[in-house]
Amino acid sequence: MEKLLVYIREWATKGIFAVMDQALFSGSNFIVNILLARWLPPEEYGAFAVALSVFYLLAGFHTAVLTEPMMVFGAGKHQERFRKYFGMVLWGHWGVSVLIAFGLGIAAWVFSRMGSHTMANALFGLAVASPFLLLIWLARRACYAQLYPALAVTGSGFNLLIILAGLFLLWRAGGISSFSGFLLLGVAGGVSSLLLLGRLRPQIVGYVGNPTPSMALADHWEYGRWNILGFLLYWASGQILMLIIPVFLSLTASAAVAATWTLYRPISQFMQALGSLVLPAFSRTASEPDGYKRLKQRVIGITAIFASAVALYALVASIFAKPILHFLYAGKYDEHWILVILFGVALVFSTMTGVFISALKAVGRVKETKDEEV
Repeated sequence: MEKLLVYIREWATKGIFAVMDQALFSGSNFIVNILLARWLPPEEYGAFAVALSVFYLLAGFHTAVLTEPMMVFGAGKHQERFRKYFGMVLWGHWGVSVLIAFGLGIAAWVFSRMGSHTMANALFGLAVASPFLLLIWLARRACYAQLYPALAVTGSGFNLLIILAGLFLLWRAGGISSFSGFLLLGVAGGVSSLLLLGRLRPQIVGYVGNPTPSMALADHWEYGRWNILGFLLYWASGQILMLIIPVFLSLTASAAVAATWTLYRPISQFMQALGSLVLPAFSRTASEPDGYKRLKQRVIGITAIFASAVALYALVASIFAKPILHFLYAGKYDEHWILVILFGVALVFSTMTGVFISALKAVGRVKETKDEEV
């Protein structure tokens, strides 16, 4: 009984830090989206929202092959050699980030040649900022891989302060745009990442002994090649709308969808914060004796808790959708309140699915490791 209480207290503390971290990090993104939706013309904010959806697709690939495998292997297989292993992951990050930035730059050039300068400016700003946005995601998740969510809180708090200061300066200078919005997010992410990396102290040179770079690459590819499909399906279940809408409707319609979805950013990010603890915890549980049985019990309980929390949030947001939209956007998107209800229902089901997917990933990874040992 005493051990159980210690276990509950330990994870409650880590959970509180995880929530604080995500509240600070998602709070900064929430503020940026709200203010850009208020200050920018709908067409330009729509371009920002579409570019952000493209980023989430590319970030899903980055997460599938780098961030999520790091959370699994860093919490298990390479736990004792994490500094060395994380240094290798950072090299992979910069390789992937350069390719992503280059692709975004080409897309911006194409849109510019087509005469869509609003979309081109948003994509160009994202191209410059994306390596640093991905870096802060990776650095924060590295804290979770070592079960140090308190350190992630420090980085997210610093990120929020920089963004708030930057928004104030841009507002005073009259320089608010989709381009400057992405640049601000990139600067904040880069500076905050340096703070976290200084504490994590990754080893970036001198790789002698296990794990070798080839071993780390093989592990990540083995894990990530099937994980990419899962992220594509997850992205397609929601973010793909932001790419389809401007094709058949307009960037103004994309702005309306993005503005209403922003109401769910806090709870969505909140679930992601807890999910950052769930995957490594599931992986460790499945590795223990009689782990599958215990894992099944935990999956059912966590799914019920997560789904209930999201459903309650969605119910409140749906009831007060009209006044909330009016308050946040000064009446610009009042007529789109029905989208708040639809997004709420979708988020409940996607949250439940996310917990089960995490369990399957943990079980699959553990099984592969055991097979290799045999």
